[in-house]
Amino acid sequence: MTPDRKTLIGRRFPTVTYVINEDDIRDYLPVAGEEHPAFRSDEGARATGYARRVIPPSFAPYIAILGMLRSFDWEKDFFLDYKTGTAMFGEQELEYLRPLYVGETLTLQGTVVDVYEKQGKRLFDVAKVSVKATDESGGIAFQGALSYILFK
Repeated sequence: MTPDRKTLIGRRFPTVTYVINEDDIRDYLPVAGEEHPAFRSDEGARATGYARRVIPPSFAPYIAILGMLRSFDWEKDFFLDYKTGTAMFGEQELEYLRPLYVGETLTLQGTVVDVYEKQGKRLFDVAKVSVKATDESGGIAFQGALSYILFK
């Protein structure tokens, strides 16, 4: 029997850092079809009004998902035996508060804000996790929430 996951509400995960590195962006741009000059070089970024090279806003969800996956343990933090249980990503919502820059380090913090049960072909829980990414000066770069579907 699965423990009551509602007891997870309020749980804060350890902070993790994510460095927006050149290799990740170089690999991402062709896949995403992003051609804007600000995403390609510092010169292109300056020509379009940025101080230095920015990343596409569409890359921020990847940072959020990867950061959260690095911050928790499925079994300990969600009572999910990953050998026999199944988890999926659900809804994601992000508020992008400023451009993100190549080479920048972000610190991500996640907190379980809600857990509720739903019925599909079988019962499952939805765990909603708020996420906040701050920069080196402590300013919020983006914030939002991710949902994880945890089958029983």
